[in-house]
Amino acid sequence: MGGLAVELRGVTAGYAGAEHPAIHRVDLALAPRELGVMVGPNGAGKTTVLEVILGLLPYQAGSVRVLGEEVRAAGPRLRRRLAYLPQGLTFPPDTPYLTRDVVLMGRYGLYRPWRRLPRQEVELAHSALAAFGLAEKAGWPIGHLSGGQQRKALLARAFAKGAQVLLLDEPFASLDPEAREDLARAVLRLREEGMTVLAVLHEDILLSQADRAFLVREGRLRELLQVPCRIHDLWAEVLPCGA
Repeated sequence: MGGLAVELRGVTAGYAGAEHPAIHRVDLALAPRELGVMVGPNGAGKTTVLEVILGLLPYQAGSVRVLGEEVRAAGPRLRRRLAYLPQGLTFPPDTPYLTRDVVLMGRYGLYRPWRRLPRQEVELAHSALAAFGLAEKAGWPIGHLSGGQQRKALLARAFAKGAQVLLLDEPFASLDPEAREDLARAVLRLREEGMTVLAVLHEDILLSQADRAFLVREGRLRELLQVPCRIHDLWAEVLPCGA
């Protein structure tokens, strides 16, 4: 394993009923506390890679290890150590949960069903929200927060959960530039706290902070020798610095 946080070796995976696999012989490795980014066209297989890491999609060949455990064998136990922000997730205004309740959901798996969470857990949720600048929003309905604030609340949930690996699928989509910068700072804070982060990106933000970059095309992944400075949004072409 060599101390890697995430390791895929020769992984092939596909969806039921599909004629061809979605990803082919994928190799990917991230060390603890590294920030990796995946870039590439829509439909190339980036989300599939995340689903395989999460254990949500079976793989037909290869090996997937996260935090030293084979995903296929570890199952739900390993997912307690992972956090995932899926693409396009937003809460409508009538969502019946307060912001602090959403953060506390990251702690429920540590207790028996229907048991009331101890007071210290509620305090932990408030501390996590405060760390991400949302202390005053703890009692707000989650659907009343802006899109960027909702995603920061989900990062606070990952922080409170104690996750060690964070997977992000286009986290900056549909956000204005200021919200993107704010969310990027929150992601980098989690890396500083010790998380390993793998993010699917279509925007340039976070590229300058990334340790590794992976280009995905037609189900195949290759690590780039140098993290790009910019991504051409239309064709997801990797552009050299200074271009």
